[in-house]
Amino acid sequence: MKKALFATVLTLVTLGGIGLQAQNKPAEHYQDLTYSSLHKIQPPKPDRLVLPNGMTVYLVQDHELPMITVSALIRVGSRWEPVDKAGLADIVGTVMRTGGTATRNGDKLDEELDRLGAEVETGIGEDSGGATVSVLKEDINLGLDILADLLQHPAFPQDKIELAKIAHRDSIARRNDFPSGIVGREFRRILLGKDSPYAHQTEYATIDAIARDDLVAFHRQYFQPENVILGVWGDFGTEMRARIETVFGSWPKGGHPRPPVPEVASDWKKCAGLYQINKEDVNQSWVMMGQLAGRRDNPDYYALDLMNQILGDGFASRLFSRVRSAQGLAYAIGSSWAAGWDRPGVFTASGHTKSETTTKILASIKTEIGTFIEGGVSDEELQRVKDATLKGFAFEFDSTGKIVERLMRYDYYGYPSDYLQRYQENIGKVTRQDVARVAKQYLKPEQFVVLVLGNTKDFDRPLASVGAVKDVDITIPKPK
Repeated sequence: MKKALFATVLTLVTLGGIGLQAQNKPAEHYQDLTYSSLHKIQPPKPDRLVLPNGMTVYLVQDHELPMITVSALIRVGSRWEPVDKAGLADIVGTVMRTGGTATRNGDKLDEELDRLGAEVETGIGEDSGGATVSVLKEDINLGLDILADLLQHPAFPQDKIELAKIAHRDSIARRNDFPSGIVGREFRRILLGKDSPYAHQTEYATIDAIARDDLVAFHRQYFQPENVILGVWGDFGTEMRARIETVFGSWPKGGHPRPPVPEVASDWKKCAGLYQINKEDVNQSWVMMGQLAGRRDNPDYYALDLMNQILGDGFASRLFSRVRSAQGLAYAIGSSWAAGWDRPGVFTASGHTKSETTTKILASIKTEIGTFIEGGVSDEELQRVKDATLKGFAFEFDSTGKIVERLMRYDYYGYPSDYLQRYQENIGKVTRQDVARVAKQYLKPEQFVVLVLGNTKDFDRPLASVGAVKDVDITIPKPK
């Protein structure tokens, strides 16, 4: 399977136009090179089954190495945790692994896995959870048993809970150490709301409020087979299907309804304005501006993706070449149209500069965005980002794990299994007119949230000279 994948990628690279001329006669100049069109990728099709208890399973054989990986994608996340117990989801995901199960002590499990040369990990992010085991093929039965045990019967011992809490308290104490992290965090809290499921943060009080019973209840609510998509890839045969059914088929349905996706309730236009964070121990300024973005299932997403690449994604983008290279105003600069899978994402344009050019970089970024909206893009700019996107497409298929995990993710968010192929086709259809239209339609600089962090006394001029300024307090509430 791996060899077949490699052959597919190699064919795309050589025949897709990266290195070979389609003529017999050698070209005398690089501008005379001609290229054939990209070939359509045909990824391997996994076996897909749904167990009677509701668990979805993807299976792909790959005999390149004597290894097998089993990965679970779970419908759980911090966006469903109570705001007053922020940190609960992460602690559940951590202690599931460190605490072991009723029959497998966490520390002894570490020793056993070390002896086998195997790896087992669990964790919970913002909108999904995961659990993975990777073992030699001869150890797959034990690996599956361990994974199933951790998913169904975590012990949540109190000592491991306390260790996880200590790690969170340490993180809270250090969260204002890194300016770039502060800006990204506080920008989202302004834009989305400090109690938003997508922007709330841990505090000493929220960590102190978490008890073992909360972990048990959270696990019971979300860890049920109906909420799990399992992917298996590696060196196995037709027997794997029966083994999966045996190990996971006995997991009873939880019966809890699928959790609804929390809304992004922000009226971001009302949040528009200029904000500042005064941090006296820095000699640079960080600037971030932006608004809500859309979802990936928006028909305009393809044009918006290319729009962003031209504007600020990469060394050849306008923001980089003009604000950083030509004007020398930025150490780093760029933009991101981070469309969400099942909710609106966030658009940002950001950079950092020396304190003495703070308002200059602010004005320069705004100018470039305004010029982009009014002037559109050139054929050369559009072709450049199209080529970069389409010619890099082969690397989305360069490993079996990537293919399976992507299909699991599409299934999780309700996207078609050929979404990536559709993405490729739609990128190819985007025109200059499409990019110009979406820039005018979606980018709203007059409604941006603009956040600046730095030592305000060293700014080239006060931010108040740019507009009305609101101060952002990043003081960390002290523990009780």
